[in-house]
Amino acid sequence: MSNNTAYLVGFMGSGKSTILKLIKEKTEINTMDLDDLVEAENSESIDNIFEKFGEDFFRLEEEKSFKKIQNMPRTVISLGGGSLVSDSIRNTVQESENSFYLRNEFRNLWKYIKNSDRPLVELGEVEVMKIYNQRLQSYEQCKNMIDMSKCSPQEASRIIITQLGWA
Repeated sequence: MSNNTAYLVGFMGSGKSTILKLIKEKTEINTMDLDDLVEAENSESIDNIFEKFGEDFFRLEEEKSFKKIQNMPRTVISLGGGSLVSDSIRNTVQESENSFYLRNEFRNLWKYIKNSDRPLVELGEVEVMKIYNQRLQSYEQCKNMIDMSKCSPQEASRIIITQLGWA
C-alpha cells in the first residue's frame, strides 16, 4: 500500500468533507471524496442508492470505488462514515500511517446530523448511537486521531497537512 495516500475517517458529521475541502483550498494535494465517486459511478445520489438498492448494494459499490483510488499518490481520500464495515477498506486504512480518525462524542455528532437528510438518521437517535458504537473500534484503529471536540476543521486541516508533509 502506498504511503502517499491518506484517509479521513469518522462518523457522519465528524467534518470529513469540510476538512477535505479545506485541504484542497490550502494546498496542491489531490483530494477525493469516496461518496462523490460512488455517486458519479452510479449516476445516483447516496440517498437514492440506499432507497432503491439498500445498504448492502451501496457498500459493494463503495468497495469497488475505493479499490480504484486507494493508492493514488499524494491524495487525501475522505471515506464515508460506514466505509470501514468493509474488511478490505478497513484493512487498507488501518495499515496506513496516513489514516486520520476525526473523533467526536456522539452527542456532538447527533447535533450536527439530526436534522440532515442522511439515510441512517431516519432510524432515530438510539439506533444511530448503536451504529456509532459498533463502528467506534474500527475508527480507533487508525494511526492518527484528531479530537474534533477540541479543534476546528481549519485546525484539523492544518494538523493533517503538516503531518503529511506533502504541501
